[in-house]
Amino acid sequence: MPILAELSTAAKQRRVEIGLSQVQLAQLSGLSRATVNELETGKLHNLSLLRAEKLANALGLSLGVTRPRASKEGRALELAARTAAVSYGKKLPVDSLEDALLHGVVPPGYLPQLRAVLEEAPTGVLAEVAVEIENKHDVDRRKTWQVMRTLASVLKVQRGIWN
Repeated sequence: MPILAELSTAAKQRRVEIGLSQVQLAQLSGLSRATVNELETGKLHNLSLLRAEKLANALGLSLGVTRPRASKEGRALELAARTAAVSYGKKLPVDSLEDALLHGVVPPGYLPQLRAVLEEAPTGVLAEVAVEIENKHDVDRRKTWQVMRTLASVLKVQRGIWN
């Protein structure tokens, strides 16, 4: 499959998985909505490497590989929890993060840490978290993205992928 077709498939799948509209993805990546639409519908025949990289980075994808950037299997939740520990002395336990993303309820005392995860963790890590939860709990990764979006809204996270 030509790389532009691979990028099209991967970008649309990740955009839908995250719950972004084409307009939102365009704003995050610095592309026009028309370019995003043409890419997704196969009407775009040429995309500069710089523009493709901006799109891929906005979605946590890497170019040259047709899969999302992968963390070590089963370690995405751990990596995401460590993201919060950078800003706060009190560590966010991995099981607390996992429960929060499964049930949408944050244990008392961990609101700032969860906010830091949603604000600062790379999109690729968040994507791997959704995959890890899907594999461990048989929960569709789109549901996990929706829980993250809801928590981000409640916690007033300003990051573009949540707006």
